[in-house]
Amino acid sequence: MPARSEDGSPGDRAQWTFGRLLGWHLTRGTRPGGSLDRPGRKWSAPRFAGAIGVNDRTVRNWLNDANLPADTDTIERVLFANIETALNDPYTEWRLELRSAHAGISGVPLPKDEPQDPPPGGKPANLPYPSLGPLFKGRETFLRGLRASLLRDNSAVAAIVSNAIHGMGGIGKTRAAVEYAWAHRDDYTALLFVNADSPQNLETSFAALTGPLRLPEHTASDDSLKRHATLAWLRGHPGWLLILDNVDSEAARDAASAMLGGLTGGHVVLTSRLDRGAWHGITPLDLDVLALDAAAAFLLEATDGIRVPHDDDNTRARELAMELGQLALALDLAVATIRQGRSFAQYRTLWRDAREKVRGWNQQTITGYHHAVGETWQTSVALVSPEARILLERLAFLAPDPVPGFLLDVAVPGAPQAAVGAAAEDAREAMLELARYSLVKRDTQADRFTIHRLIQDATRRGLDPAIALQRLTDSLGWLNAGFEGDPGDVRSWPRLDPLAVHAETLAWAADKSGIVEPTGRLMNSLGQLFHAKARFVHAELLTKRVLAITETNLGRDHPTVATCLNNLAALLRATNRLAEAEPLFRRALAIDEASFGPDHPDVAIDLNNLAELLSDTNRLADAEPLYRRALAIAEASFGPDHPDVARSLNNLAELLRATNRLAEAEPLYRRALAIDEASFGPDHPDVAIDLNNLALLLCDTNRLAEAEPLYRRALAIDEASFGPDHPSVAIRLNNLAGLLSDTNRLADAEPLYRRALAIDEASFGPDHPHVAIDLNNLAGLLRATNRLADAEPLCRRALAIGEASLGPDHPNMATRLNNLAELLRATNRLAEAEPLYRRALAIGEASLGPDHPNVAAGLNNLALLLRATNRLAEAEPLMRRMVVIFLRFQRDTGHVHPHRDGAIGNYSVLLADLGRDAAAISAAIADARREAGPG
Repeated sequence: MPARSEDGSPGDRAQWTFGRLLGWHLTRGTRPGGSLDRPGRKWSAPRFAGAIGVNDRTVRNWLNDANLPADTDTIERVLFANIETALNDPYTEWRLELRSAHAGISGVPLPKDEPQDPPPGGKPANLPYPSLGPLFKGRETFLRGLRASLLRDNSAVAAIVSNAIHGMGGIGKTRAAVEYAWAHRDDYTALLFVNADSPQNLETSFAALTGPLRLPEHTASDDSLKRHATLAWLRGHPGWLLILDNVDSEAARDAASAMLGGLTGGHVVLTSRLDRGAWHGITPLDLDVLALDAAAAFLLEATDGIRVPHDDDNTRARELAMELGQLALALDLAVATIRQGRSFAQYRTLWRDAREKVRGWNQQTITGYHHAVGETWQTSVALVSPEARILLERLAFLAPDPVPGFLLDVAVPGAPQAAVGAAAEDAREAMLELARYSLVKRDTQADRFTIHRLIQDATRRGLDPAIALQRLTDSLGWLNAGFEGDPGDVRSWPRLDPLAVHAETLAWAADKSGIVEPTGRLMNSLGQLFHAKARFVHAELLTKRVLAITETNLGRDHPTVATCLNNLAALLRATNRLAEAEPLFRRALAIDEASFGPDHPDVAIDLNNLAELLSDTNRLADAEPLYRRALAIAEASFGPDHPDVARSLNNLAELLRATNRLAEAEPLYRRALAIDEASFGPDHPDVAIDLNNLALLLCDTNRLAEAEPLYRRALAIDEASFGPDHPSVAIRLNNLAGLLSDTNRLADAEPLYRRALAIDEASFGPDHPHVAIDLNNLAGLLRATNRLADAEPLCRRALAIGEASLGPDHPNMATRLNNLAELLRATNRLAEAEPLYRRALAIGEASLGPDHPNVAAGLNNLALLLRATNRLAEAEPLMRRMVVIFLRFQRDTGHVHPHRDGAIGNYSVLLADLGRDAAAISAAIADARREAGPG
């Protein structure tokens, strides 16, 4: 039983040890959903142990401050409910007490989402521009209403929408939100700004907050990890202000609402052109154009001492403000031009001339903008140099997202030739000129700039159709030239990521306009990037479109079509649509055979791809001749010592290893290693792959002492080649950790597993399939060291990642389900484990066929559970079927499966439990052999 209950004030409890504090909660009966003042029935140690999945001895140790858990997550879930609501429920004080006591004894730091001191260097803020100060005119009443709304409403969310001119851009919604932030900066812990004009940009911009928040994840390559870190910071630092800007579509609104659903503890302000009826549960606040007096005052004060003065400036300012519609964006653009040394009268002349040149912008019901935006834009554009105007026209076709400064250093294909350095200098000077007239805004700290979406729209509308097509073509070639690097290599992502949103926008626009190239190349590169990032939906759309473009322009039987087919089939294979992938692989093979003949190296690539899919679906006998033919082609094309031969040797050896022909596989692995060492030297990444594969075989044949130095050498090669944080390094770490685990060096293995997990989370984000593999491996080690409560959330997270990224019916899900079920079985939660075993078995049968060895493993696991619950008669046909599968494997491949004898042993034990004697057991096994067939 837990220790005697004690009374203690919060001040007293702050001095207690973890064990004493846990005992206090157990004896007072703390439970989620109950009353703080009227606790439930006291917990006994065995009952509490059962609730959290450990044995009662473990709980008794904790009560004595011995062998404390690695973290308190499971304990908190049982005592205080969902840990995600830690900072927003009545148990907050107790939760923090428990974590603090745990950290004080075990030395484990508090979780990352716990309240902490603000980052060094001042209050986090990324507002897009500084306050106008006294130049911000006519919005005082509106700001007071916004403040009152945020303080009054439980939702703490307000949406700024247009009023008198409904849906109009340029009215000053963003400026009003930013000025509110500056006015109340002392009331908030952080001032954060996010571009939310589309779901994708909302995610990207939200992820970028890791920079101003100065979080360690800001250097990560994947946005998913950054978003997770930002959310954790917001949950842990109540009192922030978050501005979601340009929520102008229902899709953007829904994405913003979904994100806000998980946030509390701060204020959110949205700006939008959606009408009041679009906002449910959020207070909409109407924003009108500036009052005439305020607009005129802004013009006067913003240009005071800079414009050419006249006695009638007050009158002229009012007249100009009226003509500009008292519209904030038009006023800003006018001020930028007047500051170049003009008078109000001169500007009005320029502006009136511009009105005659702007077509299609005089009907606000059609454009959605006040005519003053287009006319003021034309006024500013007329004053910039031809080079700056051309740059503006190219920028108009990009996404309304930050443009990295390094893109200005990329030459535009087809543009007038100039020295590279001179061209880059000219482009940057053109950008600075646009900035002087407020046509773009610079972010000097991040070396990037943005262009307002209204200015983009005005620029596109103002172009002659032929010029518009030319500028779109120029921008497409520009982005294509800048989109350099291998999309599958994380080392290229820092360059490709900030360009991806612009490349995707341009590619689809160019495709709509009938521009074939480089549209196809850019789409293909984007598809590979999104595939590597496990953004399969985006990748599939692009890859399918590339295939369609190529077929239309080159014909259905062109070799380039074969490449596109292979790319699409690889994506389908990754998402377990093997039946869809197979005909594409076969068609690619047929195209290349017809184009190049049966013995061309490209045909060997197709053969290898198809053979891998056949292996996935347990058609190993069909796959083997394809692997052998691919190897023969490579040897005949390149000679016996070429790296392509080494790759084919590795592929064939993998099949031989899978069919337990280890003695045949080993010389192939060794020959591949020798070829690559001779071709590339001993320290090349391809050599690391060879070493890794050979080490796997050595482990299979129980030569662990020989395998270990190979794993370590492979790890050293990849660290030297790619750096310590590359996903290839994570693979090597996982394999070496597996060997250490097999040799009972669990303490040495654990940091390797954890490092591999950290690498893949930083490289791919927290929701990538590679991360699921890492979580699964680490969970296995935690199970082996009896830290079942720590292992369970990892198993569940690995399962959730797989379901989200690969779908609920992928073969990998069978593995994840089996692992979680094994953990539940180990903690005697058999009723929870059984449906997981059954679901895993169903997935395996549907994906791999009823006779796959992985299905046999699933049958064994379910049968063992049935045996544990004394349902021996139900277990018997499952065990028998398992034996038959392994015997058929022997029949079909001519080789004994490594698990055959163990399966027969398990079946024999079960039959003995059923009361069969030795003769009956032998007869049952003989009958299974007959069912399997001769072989």
